[in-house]
Amino acid sequence: MREEKIEQFINLLLEGYDVDNKGEIISNCSLCYSNPAQYIKNNDAEWVIESDEDGAFEFSLTNELFDFLIRGDKIDEVHELIDESLDNLIGDFPAGIRYAGDYFKWLQPILDQEDPPLEVIELADSYSDELQLIIIEKHNVESISKLCQELKVHFKRTSIPY
Repeated sequence: MREEKIEQFINLLLEGYDVDNKGEIISNCSLCYSNPAQYIKNNDAEWVIESDEDGAFEFSLTNELFDFLIRGDKIDEVHELIDESLDNLIGDFPAGIRYAGDYFKWLQPILDQEDPPLEVIELADSYSDELQLIIIEKHNVESISKLCQELKVHFKRTSIPY
């Protein structure tokens, strides 16, 4: 049952992406959920459970989805990474924006015009001060939110004011 939820979760997060190793990602995250100590040991990440015993699954998501995550501690850097991942769809960083909440309020109408509409969400613990984001298809937001609650994964919509 749990493995099916993890598979559904990964499929929703990665819908629209070109992924060669989705089965491996699902398998590794499922292994971590059922045997966190083994996954942590396999990935030399003992530090994760030293600071947060329940953090192994979130770490596995961060680790397995690394190539799809957008991470940065400055909003203009995050903008560059989002723009790059969307094939330079957005263009230059908007003048006058200084805060993440204002940036995402500016960004969402642009993402809503995509086919299918997109949304940027915060996903899992970044283990630093960086924002850790992923671009998802907007129609999946509610399902992803529910699965995050069930699987105890940090989730925040960036389109909702900070």
